[in-house]
Amino acid sequence: MKPLSPYHFFLKHAGSSYSPKTETVQQGAIRGARALAKAERLARQRGYRFHWSIDPGSSSADWIDDNEDGGRNRDPWRVWQCCAMGSRDPGYRGAGEVLANLSGIDFGRGGTPRTNPYRRVVEAELAQEALDREGGTS
Repeated sequence: MKPLSPYHFFLKHAGSSYSPKTETVQQGAIRGARALAKAERLARQRGYRFHWSIDPGSSSADWIDDNEDGGRNRDPWRVWQCCAMGSRDPGYRGAGEVLANLSGIDFGRGGTPRTNPYRRVVEAELAQEALDREGGTS
């Protein structure tokens, strides 16, 4: 099976939004997939790195009711956090700095970002946030 292009990957795996006054649901999904593919490409070109780790300040118990599976009275699972880091190359703006981060990322009980497609979605969204902050999405 041929791997999906970045655009098709994000169209399949990323969520989307749309403006009902100006576009259809499908147009919003297409716009979002294109934006994430572009952010991923620019982040790679600029040498962004992504650091994943267990989130020490959160677990599934933060959003599951006490008496449900995974809640505080049962067996909550660990969740993850990700930091987008600037390139190590001092020629890039933000070299070595944390450019964007997200915590409380849930891959499910025993899940990890290693093989989950949501990892790539999170990294592209963090890249997009970092690029937007520096005004560099072109």
